[in-house]
Amino acid sequence: MSSDATIVTSWGERPPERSFLTRTLLGVWDFMRRRKVGGVALVLVVIIIGLGVIGPYVTPYDKDESFQSENPNYDPDSLKEEEMAPFISLRLSNPTGSHLLGTDDLARDLLTRVLYGAQRSLIFGFGAASISTILGAILGIVSAYFGGRFDLVIQRIVDAMIAIPGFLFLLLMVQTGETTILRVLLALSVLGAFGVSRVVRGATLAVRNDVYIEASRVIGASSPRILFRHIAPNVAAPVIVIFSVTIGSSILAEAGLAFLNLGSPGPSWGTMVNVGRQFFDSKPILSLVGGGALTITVLAFNLLGDALRDALDPRLRGS
Repeated sequence: MSSDATIVTSWGERPPERSFLTRTLLGVWDFMRRRKVGGVALVLVVIIIGLGVIGPYVTPYDKDESFQSENPNYDPDSLKEEEMAPFISLRLSNPTGSHLLGTDDLARDLLTRVLYGAQRSLIFGFGAASISTILGAILGIVSAYFGGRFDLVIQRIVDAMIAIPGFLFLLLMVQTGETTILRVLLALSVLGAFGVSRVVRGATLAVRNDVYIEASRVIGASSPRILFRHIAPNVAAPVIVIFSVTIGSSILAEAGLAFLNLGSPGPSWGTMVNVGRQFFDSKPILSLVGGGALTITVLAFNLLGDALRDALDPRLRGS
């Protein structure tokens, strides 16, 4: 009898609750298993973030360090310029054991420049996407919730800003003063906020008249509580998706500015492409490395955004 009671008691026990880390890892594994393309994009994104965060601190060279080698034709008594110097610059050298991708036109290690460029791209991508997503989400939610003339005025302003060519608007903001990282970051943030607000407004319009929103109004909940406690969590799915896509577009926009020599100082993939096109016939790796890193990064974030959209949209979750 006692053994039966023990068995019943053990059957009735609730299984141990999984930790947050375990649930997160299982959710990521399920996402990668169901969305193969999204899983590959997620792996690429993790690798890119790891290289951008850790890479500049583990590389043995400085981003602006130039390299030289002994001149095999050195002759102190020679009158030829190429034989008078004891050292020669390693400008545009081929890949070696010391410089895995070779050097650029200023004899700097190309791999080091790529890693610093990844760090720069992540700063601009995540920084601009975070600011523009937060601002755009607040603007879209508030505009759709209150509606009426307030919504009409806000949306006409949004329409006017969206009608301005994005890159032209970006150039105007950057050229109004000294080109710094903060100025470029704010310009990218303002540029993306209006597009985000349009998407979030549409999602808010779809939920603002739902039963739970009406119930909150009936019991006397304040507008800020309804906005941030009930509406914001229910429009989080499109916000997450547009955040991931905005990262890629921000990285691409910053690279475009650097390509035109209008970006802030520092290593940039756009600058590598610009410099590399001058030596494309003899040294195509300069453009291919910068352009390839830019292409893979933007593609990975866009594919991850598409996969997240499919996973978070209930209408597409089973497809």
